[in-house]
Amino acid sequence: MALISIVAALSIGEVAVRTLNAAPPLKQIALDGDDTVYRRSTNPILGFELKANYRDENANLKRSYPRTNAHGQRDIERTIAKPAGVKRVILLGDSVVEGFGIREIDDTMSRQIERLHPDGTMAVLNFGVSAYCTRAEVELLEVKGLAFQPDVVILLFVGNDFDNFNREAFVLGGARERPEVVDRLFAGSHAFRMACLGLNLFHYRADADPVSWNQQAIGDNNVVEGLRRLRFLSDRHGFATVIAIWPSFLDDRIQDVHTMSGGDDGPLVIERLAQSMGMPTVRLSEPFRRHRESTDSSANPRLRYTLGDRMHPSVEGCRIAAESLYAALADLPAHRSPGDEDRDAVKAAMTLGTKMPDYAVVYTSVADDLSAAGRFEQARKYYEMALGEDPDYAVAHNNLGMMLTASGSADEAIGHYRQAIAADPDFDLAHNNLGNALRSLDRLGEAARHYRRALDLQPGRAETHFNLGNVLATQGKFDDALGHFREALRISPDMAEAQTNLGNALQSLGRLEEAIRHYREALKVDSESAKTHFGLGFALETKGELSAAIGHYRRALAIQPDFDDARRSLDSAIRQQAQSESLRRTD
Repeated sequence: MALISIVAALSIGEVAVRTLNAAPPLKQIALDGDDTVYRRSTNPILGFELKANYRDENANLKRSYPRTNAHGQRDIERTIAKPAGVKRVILLGDSVVEGFGIREIDDTMSRQIERLHPDGTMAVLNFGVSAYCTRAEVELLEVKGLAFQPDVVILLFVGNDFDNFNREAFVLGGARERPEVVDRLFAGSHAFRMACLGLNLFHYRADADPVSWNQQAIGDNNVVEGLRRLRFLSDRHGFATVIAIWPSFLDDRIQDVHTMSGGDDGPLVIERLAQSMGMPTVRLSEPFRRHRESTDSSANPRLRYTLGDRMHPSVEGCRIAAESLYAALADLPAHRSPGDEDRDAVKAAMTLGTKMPDYAVVYTSVADDLSAAGRFEQARKYYEMALGEDPDYAVAHNNLGMMLTASGSADEAIGHYRQAIAADPDFDLAHNNLGNALRSLDRLGEAARHYRRALDLQPGRAETHFNLGNVLATQGKFDDALGHFREALRISPDMAEAQTNLGNALQSLGRLEEAIRHYREALKVDSESAKTHFGLGFALETKGELSAAIGHYRRALAIQPDFDDARRSLDSAIRQQAQSESLRRTD
């Protein structure tokens, strides 16, 4: 009777919860994150962190990097103990500091500052983690950075740091181990789900909706709380601080964001907050403007100083910021006593930070990982969930289009690329990817137009030059193709395919010696390219060097046994060689 009563009560509770729609919607994200540099953190303010001793030779520079150090930072190896005679600086920040899109550690901002001290008397530690807000950055300093005994902490502040959550705080590094029956109950029972999320049973509150978990821990005014905590830590541990303010790089100007007035002029909200807490600030917009005026005032700041996205610095952008911060460190203002609370600035910060987590971004990130792992059906589900949250989210449309193109659904992909461009006309990658899909359908003229538009928006992308060169070569416009292949190689010297296709274009123009030189350069980078061996073999055969040509045809077939053109060319070269030998014997 007791068992029957319990079952009846639970059933009534389940019906009631379903009828009232009281349980939160299922947003569980459980994904093995072995292929990403990030792993989830047990600290809810952080949400996630960089893995220690991570290595990836094929890093995409967004979700993975070539390496991290033993402490889980994108930096060279450091000892916990501070070397004698060395001043230690910790550079706190998000992806701008971490080095999003930058391959070499030595090109990141922190390393460029450090290398301006050639005598080794200053060490600048990279404590940047993508998507962290101010409160999380200071938390990272407290739980990890203080052990390194910093003399100075630079907090690099970016406009989106006002958001009260870490933008990509979803489950990473694999799901928690739970009994299968528990996971089934969570997915199937509304009442059980409500209890788990309300009481954090089996850690479901964190795992089922990690962004919300992270946001609750951070609070509703993270910048104010983060700066307060930073000032407290600096007083307790005796390090100096400076708040470096990162601008937005537009096509025609460099602009600071979030003024107290709401316009383009006047003090910034972050400046007023820091001032009330007695911490010095420096606007990085000023040295960038001076550099632009002293070099080429007509240059597009977005293209020159960032990766094309208005925020993440290029290697040159890191260099200019590093030089400015180096100067600031040489003349660092002392702390002042905190003043009265600047209520207007606190209120402005809270208003700027009311933005809710964007689950379209979260779902797209998960879908990207699933797509990279070849789990296309699951990836498509998450892309569709992202577009359900935001039908005009350009990144989701673009990335879904890339997955569809890779799986052979170019027609469907084209529709998503067009929707991405409709939502964001300046999305250069969407134009490039639309060009790829159109080219796969032999719509070469349309493809070329979109490649050219992508290059108008981002002329420094080697891949787009390479793609446009391929279209022009297919159209027989070899002279035009040469320029784009050469530009791709100028930007990316190790791009073996560009060397090979440049060789092909030169060979089509009858410039055999140049073609052979580029084929050989390509093989230095990728000695296992059947296409390159075939191209070199064909050029050598044309020159009459049959023995060398046969060797490369055979190598192409060893790498790719079903390479029919190489098979036919090998047979032809062998016949020619036999005929030539026969003629010599006859003579």
